[in-house]
Amino acid sequence: RLNERVAGLTILTKEARAQSTFEMEGENVDEDDTPSKGAKEWNAPLWTKGLIVKPNEEQIKSQVKLWGILTGLGLALPPVIDYLGRFTWLICVAQLTFRGMSAEDRDRGGMGAFSSGGKGGGHRKVAFALGFTIWIAGLGVVYGLMPAWAKGQRWTGQLAYTLQNLIFATASCYLQPYKG
Repeated sequence: RLNERVAGLTILTKEARAQSTFEMEGENVDEDDTPSKGAKEWNAPLWTKGLIVKPNEEQIKSQVKLWGILTGLGLALPPVIDYLGRFTWLICVAQLTFRGMSAEDRDRGGMGAFSSGGKGGGHRKVAFALGFTIWIAGLGVVYGLMPAWAKGQRWTGQLAYTLQNLIFATASCYLQPYKG
């Protein structure tokens, strides 16, 4: 029988495999306890680790103030919405870039983050990608979920701008690409 197993002519049963393992290694190992090589647990990419951070009161107040002023400016001066709508995503990128940084890292008006002084700046790429993606996805959500009766109205642009700023404010409150 051993010759047949060595030659590969018979299939090993669990008991025979366990006995062979016991003879070779001296311990009783069940086949069910060993992890299978094919089933591997999926892990999120490293850049997403710690990306969503609950905001503190100061963060919420500053974001409500910033996005409230921008939204108020757009509602008070409707022709400005066309121009602000093109650039508010950059403000979101800036908010994401500097969220979580210490005052030392934000020295010289925030330009310390762009110096080549030893600290990595990979979070800037993540912040840029997130800001751009939030802008495009936000536009899709705002215009995609807008009811048909609201499209084409005189105030449609103002409504879309306000909802887009709400999305930017929420993202700026909860996302933090900087790991510091």
